[in-house]
Amino acid sequence: MDKSLTNFFEISDKMEKSDGCFFTTDFAVQGFCIELSYSRRDFIKDVSNILKTFPQEEHKNLTKPFNFVIESGLLNGCPTINNAANSEINNCVKKFILNNNTSIKGNKELSACLEVITETFPEFYALIGKAQHHTHDYTVDVHTLKVLQGVMTDKRFKLLSFNDKKVLEIAILLHDLTKREAEIDKTHPECSANEAKEILKRFDISQNLKDRIVLIIRQHDWLERYNKGLTPPEEFARLLKDGNNFLMECILAQADLKAVQRSGFFYEKFKDVLTQGEREISFLINKGLYVA
Repeated sequence: MDKSLTNFFEISDKMEKSDGCFFTTDFAVQGFCIELSYSRRDFIKDVSNILKTFPQEEHKNLTKPFNFVIESGLLNGCPTINNAANSEINNCVKKFILNNNTSIKGNKELSACLEVITETFPEFYALIGKAQHHTHDYTVDVHTLKVLQGVMTDKRFKLLSFNDKKVLEIAILLHDLTKREAEIDKTHPECSANEAKEILKRFDISQNLKDRIVLIIRQHDWLERYNKGLTPPEEFARLLKDGNNFLMECILAQADLKAVQRSGFFYEKFKDVLTQGEREISFLINKGLYVA
């Protein structure tokens, strides 16, 4: 198995412990943030300065080989090193996702956990400091960690197998990977799943585990689509019938709702629908009443 993934599994095991730093960290406290030695703002500034030397119509073509774009001062996408493209931009990308460092003031233990996460998934750097639509109280990185914490503290999570836990943990870290900054982005479950599929190619784990991670990410908005009647419950039952896939989606959905606003209003608004959807789709799965 890839060394970085082995390191991630080891650190995530520690993060699952109820007496560890991850459980006791209050991500909802005002001012909590992850600091970067080379910040998102500086990366955007440096790349924008490089782009200024080229005609405006060429800007997207220059950054797309690196898997990102900068529009109206906002960074979208997951910067990826590309030695065959513009060398100045490539150097900025290397500095941002390869030679960067994370830290959390006053929490060395959690900072060490984040170092392992970003070493394993350098794409996480693109989430640090990324603003969400104003419905959300948290930046994408803090929201993601709060979702992970909420899942790990769920009693149902503790009953999952090792593989199920790791599938869910990786899916959470990557579930909002492509969410557009400061916008309502309905495409991000599908796009994040596609991005995750590419990322997982570099790891030596079974294809089944990779497919399940991608599936969990792609369907993590199931509750919204169920609530709005956009996808029939029988279809969710068909897609998520295997193993604990639907249970894992329910655990994720609850934590995701709770990690939107500090007040808990968003969760309170949709918790009854979550309970209804969980019961209905679980019934269909258990009875085999889904579209083949």
